[in-house]
Amino acid sequence: MGRESGPGVGRGGAKGERKPKRPAVPGAGRASQNRGDVSEMQFMIQASNRGFGVAKPYGHNERYDVILDAGRRRLLRVQVKGSGCWRQNGFAVDTCWRTSRGRKPYTPEQIDFLAAVYNGRRAHGRQIWYLIPVRALGGRLNIKLYPFGTRRDRHPPFEKYREAWKLLGKPGLRE
Repeated sequence: MGRESGPGVGRGGAKGERKPKRPAVPGAGRASQNRGDVSEMQFMIQASNRGFGVAKPYGHNERYDVILDAGRRRLLRVQVKGSGCWRQNGFAVDTCWRTSRGRKPYTPEQIDFLAAVYNGRRAHGRQIWYLIPVRALGGRLNIKLYPFGTRRDRHPPFEKYREAWKLLGKPGLRE
């Protein structure tokens, strides 16, 4: 029996012909956005369980994802980032937003806190939260977090922000 050839068969098909494109799947390419939405919902649940008033801006037009009522007429703008990707004993988090001209770091004029969550396999079903004031990011475009420790640096700079819910202040009073 001979080998079959022609368009769509084998790896390349006939010379000069392109492989047919995969059919469009509704929602394909939105996996990252969907994971982000899930991380935002997880954050809102955690904050609400701790007594904070929680609001979500309409659309994706602001740099922040969630607004928290921190009491005393103080609202906090929080950007939420999630990761399940584990590399070299830690996980990386982008601390920037994208424009047509490249990546830009978050500033205190845009957000108050960055909330990063790791909920990958090593967490064994639990969520590990980091609540980092935007000023502590120092203009970085990304950071690496080490919830299970690291051999190289005995004092990773962002470990003090792990589960630091107290930095958000006391929840607003609800009547």
